[in-house]
Amino acid sequence: MRILLIKMSSMGDIFHTFPAISDIKQHYPDAQIDWVVEDSFSEIVNWHPGVRKVIPINLRRWVKERNAKSWYEFKAFRRELRTESYDYIIDAQGLLKSAAMAKCAQGHGVDGYDKDSAREPITHWLYKRHHHVDKAQHAVERTRQLIGKVLGYTLAPKLNFGINQNFTHIKDDPRKLVFIIGTSWVTKLWATKEWQALGKIAIDAGFDVEIIWGSAEEQAIAEQIMNVCPQATRPQQRLSITTIAEKLVAAAGVIGLDTGFSHLAGALETPTIALYGATSPTKVGLIGEHTCNLQMREPLECMPCHKRHCKWLPEHSVDTPQCMTSIKAEQVWQALQNKMSVHTRNK
Repeated sequence: MRILLIKMSSMGDIFHTFPAISDIKQHYPDAQIDWVVEDSFSEIVNWHPGVRKVIPINLRRWVKERNAKSWYEFKAFRRELRTESYDYIIDAQGLLKSAAMAKCAQGHGVDGYDKDSAREPITHWLYKRHHHVDKAQHAVERTRQLIGKVLGYTLAPKLNFGINQNFTHIKDDPRKLVFIIGTSWVTKLWATKEWQALGKIAIDAGFDVEIIWGSAEEQAIAEQIMNVCPQATRPQQRLSITTIAEKLVAAAGVIGLDTGFSHLAGALETPTIALYGATSPTKVGLIGEHTCNLQMREPLECMPCHKRHCKWLPEHSVDTPQCMTSIKAEQVWQALQNKMSVHTRNK
C-alpha cells in the first residue's frame, strides 16, 4: 500500500500528525508512506521511522517570490511527485493550498475532510472522497480520525508519537530544566519578570536552567533573565532542531510558550508546561498526561483573541498583554512539579 500524506506546515502541525503515522504502521506494517512537507521541516519528518520518503516543498517562498525561478522549482517538484502512483492521497491539512498540492499527485483520487470538517470548506471540491470529522476535537485526534476513516481502521486510545527511539542515546538529566522563551507573536510572549522569578525558584530548588533562544530579540530576553539568575545558561549560538530536541528529551521538565518547540517537548514525553493567553489550547494545545496547557486563573472576556496585537495596548507596543502577565511564576512552578511527579511515578 502506497500512501501520500500532505501536511506541509507548521512545526506544531507536524508533531500533531506523528500519532497518525504510528497508527498506520500499527495496522498496516508494510505501508509505504511518503510525506509532502515544507523544506524547513524535512528534518523533523525524517525522525518518524514510519515515513519512507520526505518530499520537500518550498510553497511559502514560491508564493512570496512568484518569479521564473519559483515556477521552475514548482514544476520540478510536481515532476518528482508524479514519479509514483499512490493508492491513497490524503490531504491532512484541509487548506486550499494543501488540496491543490494533493491534486498534483498521481493515484486514485484525493481523500480529505468534508465541507463541514475542513479548515477551508472550499477544499472539498478538490477531493474525490470526503470524510466527516468533528471540528471541536483536538488536531491530533482529528488527523488520526481522518486517516483512520480513509484506511478503514479503528483507533487505539493510546497516542504514540513514534519519535523517542531517535533519542535513546541521550542521557536523562534529572536536575535540568529548559525554558523556551520565544514564539512568533508578541501577544504570546510571557513577561520577562515572570521568567526571572521562575528561574530564581528553579535554581533555589536545586535545578539547572537552560534558556533556548532563536533570534536576537529572544537572545536579549535570555540575557535579561540571566542578569537576575546568573546561574542560568543559554547556548552561545542558535541551535539546530535536532540539537534542541536532544536537550528537551534529556530535561526533567520544560516550560514554554505557544510554539513548535513546546509541542516537540510534549511529543518527546518530557513533562512540559505551555503558557497560553491570546491563543487557545483547546484544539491545538499540548496533549498527554505529562503536559499542561496553562492560562491565567480567571480568563479575560477577550480570551482567546487570536490576534498578533493586543487591543488594550498602544499600536506597535511590544509589551506583554495582561492575559500573559497574569500567569505567575509560582503557578507555573506548581504545575511543573505536579507533572514531573506524575512522570516519575509512571517510569
